[in-house]
Amino acid sequence: MNQRIIPYIAIASACCTCFFAAPAVAWNSPGHMIVALIADGQMNDATRAKVNELLRAHPRFEAHFERLMPREVSNADEADKAQWIFAHSGTWPDLVRDTSATVDREDVNRFNRPFWHYINQPVFLNDAEGRKLEPHLRLYGGREPPPDHDDPNMNIIQAFKNSSRVVGDASAPAQNRAVHLCWLVHLAGDSHQPLHAASLYTSNRFRRGDRGGNDLEIEHEWKLHAFWDSQVCTQDSFETLQRLAANVIKNEEKAAAGRKAAESIDIETWIDESNDYAKRFAYTEEVLQKVAAREEHIHLGPLDLSPAYRIEAETLSERRAIEAGFRLTKHLEILLNTQ
Repeated sequence: MNQRIIPYIAIASACCTCFFAAPAVAWNSPGHMIVALIADGQMNDATRAKVNELLRAHPRFEAHFERLMPREVSNADEADKAQWIFAHSGTWPDLVRDTSATVDREDVNRFNRPFWHYINQPVFLNDAEGRKLEPHLRLYGGREPPPDHDDPNMNIIQAFKNSSRVVGDASAPAQNRAVHLCWLVHLAGDSHQPLHAASLYTSNRFRRGDRGGNDLEIEHEWKLHAFWDSQVCTQDSFETLQRLAANVIKNEEKAAAGRKAAESIDIETWIDESNDYAKRFAYTEEVLQKVAAREEHIHLGPLDLSPAYRIEAETLSERRAIEAGFRLTKHLEILLNTQ
């Protein structure tokens, strides 16, 4: 395989410059929905039925799902509604980060788990910096989940394993399983975003890390992490997202790549892959040199990413979204015993 990642065909739609386009918020909501729709597109009927049944047991199903369903979906058939509910479940852990018209303070306190989305495995400017800084770094957490199923301090690896054990436990309350199913769908996406698996540490500016690129400005106060989060898709139309996900399933080259990826459903492998990609494609020599050149200055300034950097980020992100979707399906089939 080409070490710079084989392009998986840049598809386009009359309605969407996709798979990847310009900035948006947060592997943004359309990005998470694309991953879920790819998973749904090659899910067997037994898995789909169990997933739909569980999600309807969600403790905030009426307020956070039904009330937010687009009108065109609510007027559609039951299959489309179920597909939207599953896709929307992947966005729910981000939905409950802050209060809104449908999310109250109690929801945030009860459900928001900011540490579950990532793990700050270190990246350094160079080997010498690594030898100097690594012995003094605060540990970024273990890889096995604690006994408490709701421990707020888990990292993404622990959280995914934790939610897997809850969803896979048929004796657990359906409401709990539904909440953790949302987390599984969401974290399958997050774990394939390189900057959810790495953080840059430097001797001066980022002694506590750059928070996965959240402290690196690239342009107009837009952060490196947000740039990567927005690479999957930025279209909000559910019909468009359905079509784009269906195109992946129909494309034999992309589907074959997804099936190959699904041979590994170990979250630790996914995170290790993302950490490696973060070093190769996010914290490139281009980025590290710019940061290093400003280490002694008060103001870092925007990074101004090159066109080549942006193209490679787009290509890699498409690949990771496809891998995440296929792996999620396989993982759910095993957990729900529907293979």
